[in-house]
Amino acid sequence: MRFTVPQKDFLAQLQKLAAVVPSKTTHPMLNNILFHLEPEEARLTATDLEISLTTRLKIEGGQGDDVAIPCKRLLEIVRELDERPVTLQTDRNRGVEILSGQGVFQIPFESAEAFPVLPAVQFTAELEVPAERLRRHVERLGFAVSTDDLRPVLTGVLFEFKAEALNLVATDGHRLVRIQDHKLAGQEALGSVVIPSKALNLVARSLESGAESVRLGLAQNHLVFHLGETQIYTQLINGRYPAYEGVIPQQNENILQASRTAVYRAVKQVSNCANNVTRQINLALSENRMVVTAEDNEYGSRGRNELDVDYNGEALEIAFNQSYLDQMLRHLDTEQVVFKFGTAERAALLLPEINQEDEDLLMLLMPVRLMR
Repeated sequence: MRFTVPQKDFLAQLQKLAAVVPSKTTHPMLNNILFHLEPEEARLTATDLEISLTTRLKIEGGQGDDVAIPCKRLLEIVRELDERPVTLQTDRNRGVEILSGQGVFQIPFESAEAFPVLPAVQFTAELEVPAERLRRHVERLGFAVSTDDLRPVLTGVLFEFKAEALNLVATDGHRLVRIQDHKLAGQEALGSVVIPSKALNLVARSLESGAESVRLGLAQNHLVFHLGETQIYTQLINGRYPAYEGVIPQQNENILQASRTAVYRAVKQVSNCANNVTRQINLALSENRMVVTAEDNEYGSRGRNELDVDYNGEALEIAFNQSYLDQMLRHLDTEQVVFKFGTAERAALLLPEINQEDEDLLMLLMPVRLMR
């Protein structure tokens, strides 16, 4: 194998591929990138058996058989090279030689025969999604996805295609984020799928600057994202997603509106006095006032902050996990935040003051038991 490629272009593609290569695996071949060469183009593939990424790279003088090259070491070498052409060539005795200027670097390679073959995917449906819209959705959903492998369906994001909107939902049982995208309405024939959050994060990071759209190809057990010269294949998560609509309260009539930044800063400041295990903070609401408190009786610390807010509901005291509330406030993108409260035991809703065009964002946070 032999080819030459600009260092900057090569590095950009290797960084994409490295996000797929597993950090720990019982299959050493998965630590490699598969190189398939044509005279003016190389096709590079990485996989962890559940998610695969294939990208194309323009090269010069491509020739030779397919090979598998260790991703981590190759990336480390190419990252430190100057921005000048890089040549890769294989030799059975010396492994892969990486040539740049006066530099010569050698690493091993393996035959491509043992590299996993990507599944043959037959699409049952395809859909175009605006690229920036998809990126924004992923960024606002990801923090609410579960990391509990015992409930695998919650480690993904629900894409629920409805006549009136595409609903995207993420929850870990303590918090929930739902985005209703009305721009993608009328796709109810696609049904519902649960997409691994790792795949969605990879898509968001792989979108090229200026990309206008992403094409989704849906198969029975797979989804393929087409991003220009890059394709990301992912298995779908099997299992029934929880009936999330039932946990969204419909009668939270105690409404508070305030500066998102002011609430975030007050919560962050008081949290320094919260218990390191429970991370509990208390919100005491009365007419046009919110008092934020936290304490750690074992350590002997207490914190209190008071805010002027727009609130005319019932007097209420409610407690939350500070880390969860902090994340929700950071992922809202309007200056004003709207809270809808019910009782101290009922989930609270967080909403932006104004939604983006053709979409509705809702965040739900379960309270914790008040500790007195």
